[in-house]
Amino acid sequence: MRITGMATGMDTDATVKQMMKPYTMRMDKMKQDRQVVAWKQELYRDILSDTTTIKDTYFSNTKLDTNVLSKNNYAGFDVTAASSTVGESAGASATASVGAVAGNYKVVVTQLATTDKVDGAKITDTNTLTPNFNLNKYTTKLSDLKIADGETLQFDYTDSNGSKQTKILTVSEPTTPATSTISKDATISQLIDAVNKGTNGNVKLNFSELTKSFSIEGSQTGDKKESLVVAENALGGILTKLNLTVATGGVVTVGKNAELTITPPGTGVATPVTKSGNTFSIDGVNYTLTKEGTTNITVAGNSQKTYDKIKGFIDKYNELVDKVSQKTDEKKQYKYLPLTDEQRTAMKEDEIKQWETKAKVGLLKGDSNLDNMLTSMRRAFYDGVEGAGISLTEIGLSTSPVTSQRGKIIIDEKKLKTAIETKGEQVADLFAKQSTTYSSYNADATSNVRDKRNSEQGIFQRINDIMQDYTRTSRNNNNKKGILLEKAGIKGDQTETTSLLSADIIKKDKKISEMIKSLATRENSFYLKFSKLETAMNKLNSQSNWLTQQLGGGK
Repeated sequence: MRITGMATGMDTDATVKQMMKPYTMRMDKMKQDRQVVAWKQELYRDILSDTTTIKDTYFSNTKLDTNVLSKNNYAGFDVTAASSTVGESAGASATASVGAVAGNYKVVVTQLATTDKVDGAKITDTNTLTPNFNLNKYTTKLSDLKIADGETLQFDYTDSNGSKQTKILTVSEPTTPATSTISKDATISQLIDAVNKGTNGNVKLNFSELTKSFSIEGSQTGDKKESLVVAENALGGILTKLNLTVATGGVVTVGKNAELTITPPGTGVATPVTKSGNTFSIDGVNYTLTKEGTTNITVAGNSQKTYDKIKGFIDKYNELVDKVSQKTDEKKQYKYLPLTDEQRTAMKEDEIKQWETKAKVGLLKGDSNLDNMLTSMRRAFYDGVEGAGISLTEIGLSTSPVTSQRGKIIIDEKKLKTAIETKGEQVADLFAKQSTTYSSYNADATSNVRDKRNSEQGIFQRINDIMQDYTRTSRNNNNKKGILLEKAGIKGDQTETTSLLSADIIKKDKKISEMIKSLATRENSFYLKFSKLETAMNKLNSQSNWLTQQLGGGK
């Protein structure tokens, strides 16, 4: 605590404060500049957050129901399936994708597709070491089935890529267990795992505790000769002890193709169909067969679902365009500067809030990054899509003619629904078509590559590319992330401290810290000078009092 002015009678605190005014004004100016940068970063991050939310909601493969880049979301159909026999479940189910024809389909399944397979007989006492042995998948050992060291089980099979593979499993007592060996003390469950995992699921060994029997099957359905071959070595033990019997050469029961007829709507003609699997697509209808029998499938147009998905995205897109346009167009309020500490102490909380709201207006006016983003997104809608065979205006979409709403999309609901119902495939291409020349986004693509990719892909694909340019967290060859991240950064990412605005704030904080120290030093020097003045005045007063006493004593 300083007690000043006792000798001089001066208000030293007020005087020092007045003397410090020019220096504190510089401090206030620096803090105001710092606050403006912080507000700009806050506004940028708000736009970045909205943009990222749109990208993650409508362009993500994990959001199947809202992903507007997936053509499945443009189908616009409801599908129901019912058995022709009352009380029975349908033997087939279906979904409809873009290009399907609405109407009633009749599906008659005469044979399901099956895998190559060996069905074993029941394990009896003759197969086990102990009479009346109770088989259990998790406790019965291979040795309980008389399987001994040195016996092998070999599979020749076709994997999911169509390549021929061989798996040999040998019963042995290795020092270090390997994937090609198994102990005779292993359980049935462990044998099953060794076969299934050892072939990556391309060969499946099964055991039923109910029927006490084993079976082996391949993973590929259909009439694929020798997609599974089971062979025994010269000792010939394991298959016999599992009560599995194969034909000469190890050829198993060959799988069958699915056999059915489909009667499409409006024709009355049953068309024979043969497929290697039980799941397939024909003319935009995706079928799944589950059993033999007759199923009636109804494909009904439902443009509302597709309309809602398109409108949901465009509504969010319009909100973003509206927010960004407002920030880049609004006029700056120059008389509303950030409040100084002194000004804040003299105002109420609601007054401070109102003032700062006005002070933030216009901080992003004419911002080149945001203006460029808006221009790119507007162009994405304006430019035609090669091969789509339809334009934006033909499906009822147009851009707002109002200057303040530049770039916002207006939807003619009736026209868009009609286009979905009658030109669904073209609508899907207009929005979601992928480039055939450059199928994936590339942050380092040249302008020519970008132009070619844009011309070939749908509107929403283009918007996704633009949002990637501005919000991606991965780096390009120049070690740069998305434009908005490089400018303002986001919390939890390296750009939180390395972005341009973050770096500017850190730089200003350092200057402010240095200035605070300098002001404290200067203020102390002023007080020191007044302290010396007080000392001098005390000395002068003391001398004056002594002189007065001396002169008074002379009388």
